[in-house]
Amino acid sequence: MKKYALLISLLLLGANPALADNLPERLSAVRSELLASEPVATYDFRQLQSQFPNQLLVQSSLLPQSSAYPLKALQQLYRNSITCKGPWPVTPLLTQPLVYTRAVCNNAVLPIGWFARAGYIHPGGGSYAERFLQKYPTMAKKLEPFLHIQERELAPTNTVLGRLQRMNYDEIQVYIAGADAFVSNGELWLRNGNEYHLYDQAKWAPVMNKYDVNFTRLNQSSFCILKSGNICWEEEDSSHLTLYLLIGLLVVNVSLLFGWGFYRWRIRRRAMQERMLVLQILTHELRTPIASLAMTVEGFRRHFDDLPESLYDEFRRLTDDSRRLRQLAEASKDYLQANQQELSVQHIDSFNEWIEYLSESYDVTLELAEDRSIDVNIYWLGTCIDNLLSNAHKYGVKPVKLSSSFNNGKLIVSVSDNGELGSKDWARLRKPFVSERGLGLGLTIVESMIRRMGGRMKLIGPPTTFILEIPCESNSATG
Repeated sequence: MKKYALLISLLLLGANPALADNLPERLSAVRSELLASEPVATYDFRQLQSQFPNQLLVQSSLLPQSSAYPLKALQQLYRNSITCKGPWPVTPLLTQPLVYTRAVCNNAVLPIGWFARAGYIHPGGGSYAERFLQKYPTMAKKLEPFLHIQERELAPTNTVLGRLQRMNYDEIQVYIAGADAFVSNGELWLRNGNEYHLYDQAKWAPVMNKYDVNFTRLNQSSFCILKSGNICWEEEDSSHLTLYLLIGLLVVNVSLLFGWGFYRWRIRRRAMQERMLVLQILTHELRTPIASLAMTVEGFRRHFDDLPESLYDEFRRLTDDSRRLRQLAEASKDYLQANQQELSVQHIDSFNEWIEYLSESYDVTLELAEDRSIDVNIYWLGTCIDNLLSNAHKYGVKPVKLSSSFNNGKLIVSVSDNGELGSKDWARLRKPFVSERGLGLGLTIVESMIRRMGGRMKLIGPPTTFILEIPCESNSATG
């Protein structure tokens, strides 16, 4: 397998020899091919230096040059230039500015060669020639070579002056330094000996693409392995490795996010299963003492006539509590069973009588619809309504109201009080084991059992109103 991979690699490299070279070798190939082609223009660097001295190129020459001269002598010369009277400053550092000032004051015409000997630039910034032309405008033709390039009229873009005038500060600096290559206004300046060959983008772009070479403008804040002038040379990434890495990182991040979410879901599910297991164990263990209690009650029932009359009321309460505990244990099997099937139903001849009996121990106002018979799970519906009434009295604000209605084969029961709870609180209240009061199982059990009966439960408000909707006309909820 390794032999085949090596063979394929050699074939690919042989098909494109440019890819087999390193970056300097490819740059050398680009340079050779460009120099062999026809340039846009060619300039002799030595002639350009003679024609455009550095002082007439850099932008700093247009600014005051006071740091190059003694300040007090320069201030005295400035006052002399206004009055054209002495005494004149005596210092060899001010010789040329002094000659210029006295010539202007005496209306003397300076010889053309003096402007080059004087270093071109006036202490106040800009060229001597520009200032002298203000007094002798007829000398414009003769003084033009001594003007700063930015003081001259803007030349066409295809001339050397036009190209220099359109260079920015960095481009002027690399040009003065005689860089091997730099780019300006889309043109590549390539130095070959003492000559600069210029190529436009239409010429250099195909050659660079051929050798998988690219460049960016050199930035002082960025790292560059291979640079020339204001150019940072780079290899063209034809493998799209960066794109693949970004896609890979995105996939990894999304996978980690989903993995974290799945892990959190499993943790919560396991915690719920563990708590449900505890409840199942407790319910199972309670069935034994409940059965024993039922046998004891049955023994007392067989000897009921032998009991003192004063114990009749206590025996009746014991019998009712035993029956209720047995009923609760049997009903808990439905709630805690693993298959979570829907609940069986029983027939109630009069819903209004049943609900009045259920709520008689609470201070509640009833607003009931026309009475009718229903088929529901009596125990769990009664437990759910009892839980809501109990919560309304314990944690709500009186008065408490219970209303009922029927719609499309469904029983609708609402329990309301003057509390401030609304739909936005439902997500918090329905979470098991996290309630601020008690275990927080009450509303969780109510919602779960209403859903097992084929109905639904919701909270609206304020005022706080819990609404139950349960099928009640057939055995559609039968398990």
